Amino acid sequence: MKARKRRVMSSLAALLILAGAIAAHAQQRPDVAEGDDGFSTIELDSGFTFRWKVDGDEIEATISGPTTGWVSVGFNPQNRMQGGTYVIGYVQRGEVNMRHDWGHSATGHRAVTDMGGTSRLTSLGGSEEGGVTELSFRLPLDPGDRYFSPIRTGETNTVIWAFGQNGANSFTAYHAQRGTILVDF
Repeated sequence: MKARKRRVMSSLAALLILAGAIAAHAQQRPDVAEGDDGFSTIELDSGFTFRWKVDGDEIEATISGPTTGWVSVGFNPQNRMQGGTYVIGYVQRGEVNMRHDWGHSATGHRAVTDMGGTSRLTSLGGSEEGGVTELSFRLPLDPGDRYFSPIRTGETNTVIWAFGQNGANSFTAYHAQRGTILVDF
């Protein structure tokens, strides 16, 4: 009985430590550098960079990651990936391929247009140089669309970021790195 109780207590302690580590990761609030040009920038240890400014009723942003594959950012999912607005893309032979996705499940996303919605993404370009893929885009803050999770100014937003393996030039390849940060827009 005592051995069983010790195993249960050890298991419980391990679960609490794991839950704390997950919560700490999910609640990461990185340092934000404010630029003279109105853009704010977050540079993560993974090499992922998120740069943005709110311009009227839109957000203009640039994301980059240390990969020759895809990079992505998502806004305000409800359950892991589900219910989030995503921008994902890659550059292949100088051509920028970018799309607006919706988190349709806890672990999946699809193009908004494939689900009968309207893409709200405006591509501003991208590049792949020196092993870094960079995408620039604009999104409305809240178009009132079924396939769009509003980006809230003056509040804390959950931002999911990820990038794929080198050469993973697709919208469906698995990520090499990913994470979640909290951002005040």
